[in-house]
This record gives sequence, C-alpha cells and structure tokens, in this order.
Amino acid sequence: MEKIKIIMDVDVGIDDAIAMCLALGNEKFEVLGFTTTFGNRRCEVTTQNTLKILELVGRTDIPVAPGAVRPLVKEYNPPEFSIVHGYDGLGDMADPLPQPTITTCGKSAVQFMADTLRESDEPVTLVPVGPMTNVATLIMTHPELMPKIKEVVLMGGSTIKGNASPVAEANIIQDPEAAYILFKSGLKIKMAGLDATWDGYIAFDELEEFGKANWLSEKIYSMCGIYAEHYRERMKNPGLAMHDSLTLAWLVNPELVQAEDYYVTVDINGRYTYGMTVTDVDNVMKYKPNATVAMGVDRVPFINMIKEAIANLAAQKK
Repeated sequence: MEKIKIIMDVDVGIDDAIAMCLALGNEKFEVLGFTTTFGNRRCEVTTQNTLKILELVGRTDIPVAPGAVRPLVKEYNPPEFSIVHGYDGLGDMADPLPQPTITTCGKSAVQFMADTLRESDEPVTLVPVGPMTNVATLIMTHPELMPKIKEVVLMGGSTIKGNASPVAEANIIQDPEAAYILFKSGLKIKMAGLDATWDGYIAFDELEEFGKANWLSEKIYSMCGIYAEHYRERMKNPGLAMHDSLTLAWLVNPELVQAEDYYVTVDINGRYTYGMTVTDVDNVMKYKPNATVAMGVDRVPFINMIKEAIANLAAQKK
C-alpha cells in the first residue's frame, strides 16, 4: 500500500494530541516528522508536549523539530482562548504525563522541512494545524522546494465567523501575515476550517464510552476534562470538536468531507477583521480559486476513524 507522506506542524494542545494519534495509528500515513510552533502555548511548551505524546505511544523514532516562537510581524502572548487546553496545553491532568526522556532532532522546523523535502523521492504533504508561521517561512526561504510539496492541508479559517474574534479563527489570527503568504503561494491548499470542524465532534456520551476502550483512550479522556467543560458550558456544543484531526481524515478518505473550491485570502489590515479568511463564496472578485474549503463532514465515520487509530496505537504499546 502506498502511504501518504506527511510532515505535521503542531502547537500541541488537546486536539493536536489526538490528531497526532490519528496520524500515527492510521496505517495509511508515513509520518516523516513533527515540527512545532507557538499557538495553544509557547513553543517550548508545545515542543515538550509533542515529545510527551510520542513517548506515551511508543513512537520515539519520529523526529521533532522546534520552530517559530512568535508571529512574523506582531508580538506573541498566549491567547486567553487557548486556555481551554489547560495551562500545560494537555488539560492540566491530575496525573499529568511525565517529562519526556527524548529530545528534539537538532534542526529547526524550517531546516527539517527543507531537508526532508529535498531528500524525498516524491512530494510530501504538509499538515499545519497551528499558526502558519513555519510553513510561510519555508515558502519565503526555500522557494526552490515548492515543487516538492504535494499539497498543504491546514486546520484554520472559516468562510463566515470565527472562534477567536467575530470573524477570525484561532490559528489564522495568531499569525495572519503567515497565512496570507501561504494562500498567495500558489501551492495546492485544502482548508479544514470551522465550517466543517464544528460538525466533527465526539458527543459527550460517546466520549465517556471512548474513555473506557483501552489504556490510551483512558489517558486521552483524562486530558479532555477542561476541554469538554469549555464545549459543554461555554460553547453549548453537543460534543468536543476534533478540529485538527479533520485534516488527516480528509487525506485518508476525501468522501468524508463536503468541500468547495474558493478564492481565499487573509485580511492583514482590518481594524475589526484582522485575521479573517476572506472567502469569495459567490466569486464576486472573479479570481481563480486557490483553495479547496471544507464545508461539512460526515461526523460518525470521522470519529470512528479517530477511535480506530487510537485503538491501533494502544494495541501496539500495551
């Protein structure tokens, strides 16, 4: 079976951790490495969280490369909305994951991506599920490697409303200039944004059953307490949105996702709309579409895909 070669760019909070498990537990992926960025927490924390998850699931063979500590233009302070992941980014568990014994690979995120692309015999898919700073920096510093990028499947944006401002999604608003560069790059882009990811939730009753399935699902369930409280109490949602995992499910089974081709850019100047992914749904500007935008997801098979991958990982390391 030909595998999908990916590099995941993560800002590991709870849904990132679950997405990592999906990538590592689904046999259709060949994970070449994880690069890290600021986002849900500062980069040093998200890097440690990435290493913790790899050690937890017994995949210490996967390289981790630390990346951006701040946006391209503005300063970075961990946003208040990201506290739904806990102060440690992994739910502030009563029994937290131990500090990792493994360390990073000795390269920066951009250098790791560049070297991996250059050395690969075939194009590689980039899967950024945090701010787009590392990918934008790669585009600016290594334009000669763009043909080696098969596509970019990102978690971020929306066509109408946001979750970090009235119009901006969290990953995009944390570095709008980086996202602007990505959408202008000419790369093949799939945008898994809030239009679809809000529908990709694991219901609260499903979550409780999931937590009893195996040792790994039990550990993930314990991470989700503060995250579940946020979705239940503040968002009035029927479950926890598995935002980041949708990028991977879309790659494995495109039929799960309802999508449309649109022209997308990012507002980097607006007073109230800074960070908005301006999506020309009605083709008012008459520009050629530059992104395929997820507009919905078949929820049940999507969640089942996540559960199966976690069960596979749990079985591999008992």
